[in-house]
Amino acid sequence: MFGKLFKSEEKAPPPKKRGTPPRVRERTKLTRKQNIRMDVADLRVGMFVVELDKPWEESSFMFQGLEIKSPADVLAVQKECRVVWVDYDEFSLQDAPRPATGLPAAPGAGSVLDDGLSVEDEFDSAKEVHDLASQAVANLFEEIKLGAEIDGGKVKQAVNGCVDSILRNPDASVWLTRIQAKHEATAQHSLNVAALSIVMAKSMGMTTREMEDIGVCGMLHDVGKTSLSTEVLDKTGPLSPDEMAEMRKHTRYGRDILISTKSVMSGAADVAHAHHERPDGTGYPRKLDDDSIPLYAKIVAIAEAYDSMTIKQTYRDARSPSDALQELYALRGKQFDEDLVIRFIDAVGIFPPGSIVEMLNGEIGIVLANTSDKLRPRVIMILDRHHEPMMQRVVDLSQHDADDEGTMYQVKTTHSDGAFGIDVGDFQRAGLRMG
Repeated sequence: MFGKLFKSEEKAPPPKKRGTPPRVRERTKLTRKQNIRMDVADLRVGMFVVELDKPWEESSFMFQGLEIKSPADVLAVQKECRVVWVDYDEFSLQDAPRPATGLPAAPGAGSVLDDGLSVEDEFDSAKEVHDLASQAVANLFEEIKLGAEIDGGKVKQAVNGCVDSILRNPDASVWLTRIQAKHEATAQHSLNVAALSIVMAKSMGMTTREMEDIGVCGMLHDVGKTSLSTEVLDKTGPLSPDEMAEMRKHTRYGRDILISTKSVMSGAADVAHAHHERPDGTGYPRKLDDDSIPLYAKIVAIAEAYDSMTIKQTYRDARSPSDALQELYALRGKQFDEDLVIRFIDAVGIFPPGSIVEMLNGEIGIVLANTSDKLRPRVIMILDRHHEPMMQRVVDLSQHDADDEGTMYQVKTTHSDGAFGIDVGDFQRAGLRMG
């Protein structure tokens, strides 16, 4: 289905490939230690760093040589380096503590991430963070409607919680944007855009501070809609030309609100003003050219478009996540920055967590997490080939898991939320087994 996604045109760069750590094999005796060059994204507890990609004296580490004893050690190295050399014993690493799901051959955007947390382990914490942030944003937007000034401290607190969760496992947060997708409120949409923007920023190697900044921009990008009439915001069906002109004013309203707010970073006003500008000059309100659009505005524009397409609107059904990604890909270099579209797809995965997928054998499942093979995610199977409820179980397509007849699982197509009577959010709340 996505065979042509990254190679229909030569100018579309392929997504960055990560290094693959050695596979852990059972041994009957202790193996000889060995030095291996490794991307810091693949560092795990139990490894010993013997060399950095810069002199030790230029790092913040006190000693030459660092044993990775905790997730905090992993993050510390990732903040300072891109590549390191590790000296570890495969047999010892096999016995080291790790998540119950095991260590994958190479993590993708989710599965088991930088500090070793799986999506199953992070999901409950991520949900708590998102619930609190959702309530905070909803209250914030109501306060703004009543004329109150934006409390920058509350915005940053909500965003920082999202950043911390995404650093532990981005897939859990992508899951939650799907679960909350049925809500059409501007506040919920803004939270989804913030989360997706942070996930993308993480995949681009941005610092924690940069992820926090872009999260604030994403959360406040539509704040100008608090100045629009409810008749325009809540109208069912397409807007008239006059109503569309009024709707487009939200970019200027947002800029004005944020410029007058001293407790929020100044770049948020630029993003609110420019997130509907387009590289081909067809955007609004100023028809900026590609070079004039701020980077954060370009990122938020992609996250905003993706979330809007996957939300059920009063005048149209929601599109499946994969269909939305195909649309973004088709519009790259025109309405959206070409390189950033590729980055976004690489970050959320071709089959984003929370997607409803149909297998070649007719069984139906929900994507749990990405793997190193973007066409083969981990999936929770919930309906059999007759589309009747089945015993829930997790299959890992990257490990060539097979069905009861011995046929290897493979995704045939994706469906939008609601297909087969499945509401991803309601299904999870009713007891979807996360692993």
